[in-house]
Order: sequence, then C-alpha cells, then structure tokens
Amino acid sequence: MSATKALFFLRPPGAGPGAAELLCGDLPAEPLPHFAALVEEVEMMKVIVPILTNRRNHQGWPRVVSQDIIHHVHSLKNAVFKVVGQVKGKTLLPLPAASEGIENIDPKSEKFLELINKSLVHATESAIIEWSQQIQRVLRKESSEPLLQGTNPTPKVELQFWRSRCADLEGIHRQLTSRRVSNMLEVLERVQSIYVPAFQSMLVDVEAALSEAQDIDLHLTALQQPLEHVEAAEFSKVKPLLVPLLHVVCWIWASCQHYSVPLRLVVLLQEICNLLIQQAAVYLTPEDLLKAEVEESLGKVQTVFDILSTFKGALEERRANLQVYYEPGQQVRSWDFPSRLVFARLDSFLQRLETVKGLLTTALDLAELEKIEFGGMRGKALGQQVLAMHEEFQECYQVFSERAYDCLDLANVEFEQDALGFQQKVQDIDRRLGTVFSQAFSDAPGLEHIFKLLAMFRNLLERPGIAAVAADKVPVLLSMFSSALDQARLTYSRHTQAGLQLGFPPLHKNVPPVAGALGWARELRARIQGPLEHLRHIPGL
Repeated sequence: MSATKALFFLRPPGAGPGAAELLCGDLPAEPLPHFAALVEEVEMMKVIVPILTNRRNHQGWPRVVSQDIIHHVHSLKNAVFKVVGQVKGKTLLPLPAASEGIENIDPKSEKFLELINKSLVHATESAIIEWSQQIQRVLRKESSEPLLQGTNPTPKVELQFWRSRCADLEGIHRQLTSRRVSNMLEVLERVQSIYVPAFQSMLVDVEAALSEAQDIDLHLTALQQPLEHVEAAEFSKVKPLLVPLLHVVCWIWASCQHYSVPLRLVVLLQEICNLLIQQAAVYLTPEDLLKAEVEESLGKVQTVFDILSTFKGALEERRANLQVYYEPGQQVRSWDFPSRLVFARLDSFLQRLETVKGLLTTALDLAELEKIEFGGMRGKALGQQVLAMHEEFQECYQVFSERAYDCLDLANVEFEQDALGFQQKVQDIDRRLGTVFSQAFSDAPGLEHIFKLLAMFRNLLERPGIAAVAADKVPVLLSMFSSALDQARLTYSRHTQAGLQLGFPPLHKNVPPVAGALGWARELRARIQGPLEHLRHIPGL
C-alpha cells in the first residue's frame, strides 16, 4: 500500500474460516483526521439518535432499560460533539436534549411557562456543571505548559497559543450568549435555581479572559515580522536583528497591561532563547561539526558565541533602560526577575559549545605535533615520542567522527562521557609533551635553538600542562638572555678599548672605517634585539 493508505481485515466473532466471512476496508495513514472526518458527519447522528431514542422502538422494554439507553445515546452524542471541537481546536459546549427548540419560544409567552419542568431544570443545571468543568480547563491553560513539558517551544508557539485562545474564548462566549442558552438561563431564573449565580460568574470569567486574550494577541502580533526576519536570516548575519526584536518585546511590556507580568515575559524570553539555540544548531550542523575542517568549525562556533553573548548583553542593556518606553511621569514597571530564569537553557547551550570549542581547539593545537622536529643527540628519540603522541591523539579524536549523535543536544549524555574521556587522555598527552619540551629545552645549546623550539611549540605553550613546564623555564631563559647581554657589553667594551689604543676603530671585514664601524654596530645591536623580540612574544612576559 502507499504511504497514505492502509488496509484492514476483520473476522467477526463466530464467523467461519472462509475468506467470504472477512470484513475489509481501507484506512488513511493517520487515524485522527479519519476519525475527525467521521465524527463531522453530523447527519449520521441525526439518524442514529432519533432511532435509538424513539420510545416507540422501546415497546416491551423495561422502563429502566429504555431510560438507560436514552441516557447513553445522549452521552455518546455529547462526547462526539466535544471530540469534534477538540479536533478543530475549539471548545464546544454540549446542550441538553430537553432544551431543543427552546430558542424559538418567546420567554414572555405562556408556551414558555409550559416548558418549565423538573426534567428541563435538571438537564440545564447538569449542563452548567459540565460547561464549568470544560471552561475551567480552558481558563487554567497557560502558554508556559510546553516549556514545563520540556518541548523547548519558540515564540511562534506563544503567538499561536494566544491566537487560538482568543478564538476559542470568542466561540465559548458566543455559545454562552446564544438565544438557546439565554432561554435556558431564563428557565433557571424563573425557578430561582442556585446555578444562576454560578452561570453568571462563569460568564464574567469568560469575558475577562477573552478581553485579556484579545489584548495580548493584538500586541503580540507586532512580534510576527521581527521573528520571521530572525528565522529567515542566516545565523551568522542575525546579530543586527536582535536589538529590534528586543525593542518590540520591551514595547509590549510597557504598553500591554495584561502581558506586563514577569511570568509571561520570562516565558517569551525563554522561547526567544530557544529560537536562537535552534537557529544556531542549524547553522552549526552538529552532525558534521566535529567531522569537518577544524578551523572552519572553530570559526562557526566562535561566531555563535559572539552572537549569543551579544543577545545577552543587549537584553541586560534593555532591562536597564526600560524607562525610555514610558511616557514622562508614567510609572516604570521594571523586570524584577533574575536573569538566570531567562538564560538557564541558553547558558547550558553555551557551556556545551564551550566543550565543543575545547575539543576543536585541542584538535587544532595537537595537529601541530607531526610538524615538530628536534635536533641534538636526543632529537630523534624525542621526535619519535611526539609522533607517538600525535597518533594516540588522532585515535582518541576519531571517536567523535564515528559517532552519529548530536553533539549540541543538551540531553545527550553519551557525548559528555566521550568528551570527558577525551579530555582525560589529552591531559595525559599534555603532561608527557611537557616532559619532552623540558628535555628539549635542556638540550638546547643556546638562545637561538631555544627560540626555534618555542616557535615550533607556538600555541602548544598555552595549553595548561605545557604552560606550567614552560613557566618554570622562564627564569633559565632570562638568565641566558642576561648572560648574552653581558657578553654583548663585554664585546662592546673590548672594541671601544681597542679603538682608543689604536687611535682608530679596528677594521671590520676589510671594509672602509666608517662603513665597517656602522656594520659592526648593527651586528651587535641585532645580537641584542633579536632575542629581545622573541622574548616579547612569549606569553606571560
């Protein structure tokens, strides 16, 4: 069968083994729309309900059985009625069967008085109880529910919630103020039922909630366009769109009375954070982040860091300047909620990015190991140790290339375990690499060789395990430089002394006196400035 249709085969109880006894039919792939289409056939209920509730069809039945069937039929009809509403995203209030046709009777007529009986009163009161339960479920709904359920909604969910709530409450209000319900309420008022105040209170609650929903929906509409711009833009270019988005949020806070509640604003800001996380994940393509070129991936991660940090800074800046959204003399309502409520998931995402960034930085640093070469008597042995470390590192890092998980998924514990194991192995490599560096430093015959060693290690010197070893060598390096300065000073003193004794500067490389003196001075200066420039580029000096 196709992906949009399925077959079913059913053998009724007591049927024979033959194929002729089978019942078969087709079903769509999604049963809920099929069920919705079935229950929307209201005409079917107009046939089934009259047949089952027609008392002439109950002749010979016990009265209890007849009443029970009628009760169950009306219950089925009401249940189907409510399900139709749920499928459409609406709250439909089932009306009692005893009230049929009451909307066509004038409450001031004598015929209306004839309708007042215990059956209608009881049915109407029961309906009010059921309506109250349905309406209370609607009124208790909050836009924060998806967040509490952990589905990480975006602001579109917030906008859709209030739009749907507004439409649903309008439908409920329309049903409660219909002529049929008004006449039913008139019946209760005639008999002084205690459910009249309950109905009136329920109607007041619906009207208040409807007014609130209409106000919020109207103001949240202004967010539609800024959100669409953020979603449509490539994440690396989204930074200029963040301040205008927050500007609209602040305007809503200042101008919408029903939305200037900390809880609702926190929900909206959390959803904006979720949107940025979602867009960042699409930009980073987490399934390839640790498999692609390291420098490219590292650049993308840094871009995301900058944008998310900019968003956090812009939000705090808007928080501190809310007064610009109020008229002079108007009371300013500040955001009296801690920032951690807004940034909880965003900060967790940044921490995960920090872990990924650490992995990529390590990969970029340790990729240099295969280029390191040593001289001297132990140069070959040290070089072989470094190559072995490089192969060990590649084997460790290859684990991430073989995994199929999303490294940016905050619920992914497997990635955290792999990252922790990788970091432990890298710490051991750093420690051994620091030992190799120390040995190579000790074997270096002079400053020139030491500076070549430092140039080979470059970024590796910033790794904690090697930085500690390198820091211990700084006093030795400074002592060697000091000795070189003393040697240069001694050379200068001897040269000037020889010039005083001869009456003219000693010849330098068989060149004329002036040119030779200048060349000698430049060479002596280079002996000092060369090591000094290298020292200036060493971290921590």
